[in-house]
Amino acid sequence: MPRTNLSGKDLSRANLSNSDLNRANLRDTTLAGAYLRDADLTGADLRGSHLEGANVAGSTFDGADLRDADLCGVDMTAAASMVGARLEGAVGLLNDPVVPPGPTQHGLEAGETG
Repeated sequence: MPRTNLSGKDLSRANLSNSDLNRANLRDTTLAGAYLRDADLTGADLRGSHLEGANVAGSTFDGADLRDADLCGVDMTAAASMVGARLEGAVGLLNDPVVPPGPTQHGLEAGETG
């Protein structure tokens, strides 16, 4: 589906695994809980999209535009590649804790200074 226009659609919980979404227009699309495993999103326009809880394991986001996207609950480290992806204004990248609550490597609770 290269260059497909799915802008503004609700694709919540859709199974798009192994999809070719190369250069697709997914601007303002809802992909909450979508299964995007091993999808090719190279150069896709995902500005303002909602990907809360989407599974992106093995997906390629090279050159994708994710500005202002909601990535809460998305493990972007599971993506195969994100070379040149734009992430300005995206939420959920640094807001979610990387370390689970509890003692840290230094034996302090998160936020404590010791």
